[in-house]
Amino acid sequence: MKKLNILIVLMGILLTISCDKIDAPYTEGGGGVEPPNPEEVVKKVLLEDFTGARCPNCTEAHDIATGLTDFYGEDKLIVVAMHAGFFSVPLGEFEYDFRTEAATAYNSFFGAISYPIGTVDRLNTGGNYLLDKDAWGSIVSEQFNEEPILGIEINPSIDNGVISGDIKLNFVENYSGDLSLLIWVTEDGIVQKQQTTDGVIQEYVHNHVFRGAINGVWGEALSSDEFANGSTESITIADYQIGDDWVASELSIVAFVCETDSKRVLQVEKIEIEE
Repeated sequence: MKKLNILIVLMGILLTISCDKIDAPYTEGGGGVEPPNPEEVVKKVLLEDFTGARCPNCTEAHDIATGLTDFYGEDKLIVVAMHAGFFSVPLGEFEYDFRTEAATAYNSFFGAISYPIGTVDRLNTGGNYLLDKDAWGSIVSEQFNEEPILGIEINPSIDNGVISGDIKLNFVENYSGDLSLLIWVTEDGIVQKQQTTDGVIQEYVHNHVFRGAINGVWGEALSSDEFANGSTESITIADYQIGDDWVASELSIVAFVCETDSKRVLQVEKIEIEE
């Protein structure tokens, strides 16, 4: 009986010691926070559509992107329309300017010279990031087969035309390497002209239009180059002033983590901003 009692005491001591070590993240006040269940984190895919209001064939690419989001879900396939290059320059009856400094920089970096064209998760194949619209579907499908490295939580708000909030990264796999986080603003429901092969649509609805990069063209580097399964990182969305003609109720935040050097996107997330 004494041996049994001693064994019970020793087991209690070991349990106490092991419980003192808390590997999971925790909040102020000592309340434990369960790490994300890896089975609940899914790989999402970023499709960048380089386009322009004066591009006759670009509506075909818009339709392809819409068909893909209908199939996979808008919460799984994140489409961003990058108005950049020759066909985005306001000219003649096309007075509205969709262009941004960041979209122009991406257009130049990826080497887009014919439109429509796009990237899927910014994959670089043989030195080329760009894909013809007819190739988007197969590459998107392949990317959905990739195992997720992390999940992204976005908690944005907007007040008097200023966006703020925070983003939390939850790693569900070990990862080693330099990573960057990019935070974008997109807008839906912009009614402006669009050239097509059949003529000009006077009131075309432009969706998921890239409006700006909140934390710079190439984002910001994460604080470490070693991430363990279960580790987290939080980033603040600094006060960001929206454009004068932007409609706050149509804005969303797109955030993604990519390899700093290769630009390959590991995970992306999108959420509408609630006023």
